[in-house]
Amino acid sequence: MEHISAEKLAESAVEEYKKIEAKIAAGTLSPKDRRDIPLQVMPTGEPLVRARQMTEVALGYTKEQAIVEANRCLQCKNEPCVKGCPVNVHIPQFIAHVAKGDFKSAVDEIKMTNLLPAICGRVCPQEKQCQGQCTVGKMNKSVEKAVSIGRLERFVADWERNNNLTTSPSVAAPTGKKVAVIGSGPAGLTVAADCRRAGHDVTVFEAFHKAGGVMVYGIPEFR
Repeated sequence: MEHISAEKLAESAVEEYKKIEAKIAAGTLSPKDRRDIPLQVMPTGEPLVRARQMTEVALGYTKEQAIVEANRCLQCKNEPCVKGCPVNVHIPQFIAHVAKGDFKSAVDEIKMTNLLPAICGRVCPQEKQCQGQCTVGKMNKSVEKAVSIGRLERFVADWERNNNLTTSPSVAAPTGKKVAVIGSGPAGLTVAADCRRAGHDVTVFEAFHKAGGVMVYGIPEFR
């Protein structure tokens, strides 16, 4: 397969964005318009460079790529993508924010049920979960042509961090209860965060030198 440079993909996305910009602003994109929007390919590093490095291969969407991809979403009323998500992220709602360029509202929407969007956007098996249920993918008879939910989740999480807009979730009034969480991997951190949000005192115990579990000790950087 021919490698398309990140620069060319970015330029193509700008052109696609210009085609639909007016309709996005007016809110007049029809379902047919959305079906005609091409899937935005994830930019990746140059093969000869990445073959000699352990850095991340997927580079992430640009702003235009994210907006264009988000506007492929048909905003299904029965939300099949949400039913495929283990933590029930409000997928149509966060994608609707991305489609309008409101990235902060998008990441805030995700964090209502998932505090690890940068991680889940990278390593969740979306093709078996949310994207596997996507109507767009089913219409195109290929999960590879579904709306790129994971890539959009990753984009808004990275955007928030890169723009120093990360905020802490609200915490309920103290309950006086104490919770011990064994292990600081994704599952442990999720449980700890949910318990803390509920107002409990939480202590996380970790056997290794660094917190993070599989994120630190299992998943290679290039993924």
